[in-house]
Amino acid sequence: MRSFSEDVREQVKIQTLNAAAEVGGQLEKIMKSVDRFAREVTATPDKTFVLNLLEDEFAVNEDIYSLNVTFHPYQYQPNIRYFSPYYERFTGVERKYNLVDYDKPYKEFSWYHRPLKEGPIWTEPYYEPQNNVLMTTYSVPFYQYKNAKREGKMSLGVVPSDISLDHLTASLKKLDLGLGGYGILFSEQLNLISHPVFSHVREMENLQDLVSETEFAYLSKISGCFESDLGYLFFNGETLDNSEHYAACTKVPHTNWTLITRMSSDMFYMDRDERRQNNIYIIAWGAASFIFLILLLTKQRKLTWTQNNVLLSVTLILSTSLVLEFARSFKTLEHADNVVITTQAQREAFSTSYSDRMETMHVAQPDYVATGLYIESLEFVNANNVHLTGHAWQKLTASQKAFIEPKLAFNHTVSSKVEEAYRQDLKDGGLLVGWRFSIETRQQFDYSKYPFDHKSIELSFNEADMGGNVILVPDLESYEKLSKMDNPAVSPDIVLDEWLLKSSYFKYRFESYNTNFGLDTFFNQNVAPELNYNINIEREFIGPFVTTLLPVMVMVCLLYACVVSMKYTPYGDLRNNITAVVFTILLAHYSIREHLQIDEVVYFEIFYFLLYLVSSIYMLIAHQYYKAKEETGDGRIYKRLANTWFWPVMTISIFIITILTYY
Repeated sequence: MRSFSEDVREQVKIQTLNAAAEVGGQLEKIMKSVDRFAREVTATPDKTFVLNLLEDEFAVNEDIYSLNVTFHPYQYQPNIRYFSPYYERFTGVERKYNLVDYDKPYKEFSWYHRPLKEGPIWTEPYYEPQNNVLMTTYSVPFYQYKNAKREGKMSLGVVPSDISLDHLTASLKKLDLGLGGYGILFSEQLNLISHPVFSHVREMENLQDLVSETEFAYLSKISGCFESDLGYLFFNGETLDNSEHYAACTKVPHTNWTLITRMSSDMFYMDRDERRQNNIYIIAWGAASFIFLILLLTKQRKLTWTQNNVLLSVTLILSTSLVLEFARSFKTLEHADNVVITTQAQREAFSTSYSDRMETMHVAQPDYVATGLYIESLEFVNANNVHLTGHAWQKLTASQKAFIEPKLAFNHTVSSKVEEAYRQDLKDGGLLVGWRFSIETRQQFDYSKYPFDHKSIELSFNEADMGGNVILVPDLESYEKLSKMDNPAVSPDIVLDEWLLKSSYFKYRFESYNTNFGLDTFFNQNVAPELNYNINIEREFIGPFVTTLLPVMVMVCLLYACVVSMKYTPYGDLRNNITAVVFTILLAHYSIREHLQIDEVVYFEIFYFLLYLVSSIYMLIAHQYYKAKEETGDGRIYKRLANTWFWPVMTISIFIITILTYY
């Protein structure tokens, strides 16, 4: 049976190779079409019919977006220097041009010069400003007649066909890389030629420049992806300094382009409950086996009862610690259908994926409004209510501000106060509006694992006009750092009392409503993405240790002292001592209930019930000891029972309670 890490590696490999094959398949279609057409041009005796061939091929072949036949100067006809009819339909409208000056030694005419020396080639992608797209060209030489190349004759010209990298990117986005996953492409010269954020592509940024940017810093750690002999490489979170992401890379077939896929761990299903249960199961069997061995050695008199007690207690304490560690390591913070957004690329990939989903449902495309927030304070009002204050803002584009009124509302709140703090026109014609908020949100928290518990606080917000076709997207450009551990939207000076801030991030949660709230425009109640800012905190152990665990340890030791002193203490004094310990336990128990103010029974609280039970049992043993001593003069069996089995009984009870709580 494969481990989860092996499953992840295999899934990442399949997705990456499929992505490369998909892009390579698109390129191969172009290559086959152009190669076949070049052979037809070569096989045509009268080259004046080439124009008719070109028109017919372009009309019937839907796999190509442009097609061209370029003759060497004066080779089409002696009195015509440039003959290069070019057909294209990148915008959906067919256009025809005649290209000139292609014999000049300029870089932009590499599609003409390189095939004459190298044969069929893919050019280095280039930006085409007229259509605002990145292009690459496949170019093949053609000849006067079929056997001319074999006879060493010069070519008559070339047959090039351009393909928009947008077309390749569209197919890349449709691959199952998860809603937050995406792929990027680097050309042979290590220029970025495909990325969900087109501004990076338009500038044709080079790898050397990109690695200095925060979002692309990981590229320096996966330099093996850019080796010429690359086959396939996988990188996990340890390499990327982010355990939540994976990366893999391979070459795109038919080119020397490098495809890098980045996938969030959110797309890989791992049953954390099952993993935790399996680990606890192994620990339980391991502890049981070791205990059996200790008892066997004790029976064979190879261990004394004192050694037996020490080994049993240490084994059970260590096993309990391991169970607690696995319980903390395999805690589930996110539902499988939530989408975490920590980069601009993930945001664009999510927007594209959601738009495609709406198109499939024949629903109008939503407007995406950039929204950000900054949390200045967080305080638990009670067990389930959290009070937060901070700033929030929205940025509308020049076109959006004409029909969208900037509004913001927080969900799942007991009280909410949102006041506009500033409004400013942006240089690009857009509008920035900021608010200051003070809200109290109510959420269901699980305290059953106290004091080894964690909380996931969700600050949920949306566009205030219900029924509007607006989706809020995180304004990631307004933050310097974006990883989960950087806590981009939380003040570094925030005071959390007994909590530790572990991570925070934007995410989408798909809400499912059983109503449209009476609004005909509320069309997506089954797939409504709700923008959340998630704050994951973990309870500091030192506080509960001092206030809860330490008193329990002291009370256990006092109870053991009462048991040990049974031989030297009158029955009345022993009874009073145990009663005093029980009363102290009651006060400590009440203190916990008053501090947490919850209805459920928590993990650590069960220890108090255990102490009540153990105190009662040892009170009964003490009674039998004094009774036997008075009647027969010998109560050693009860004294040995109390002294010998006190710690094993306590530790095995704690071990069983821990397993039942966290299994």
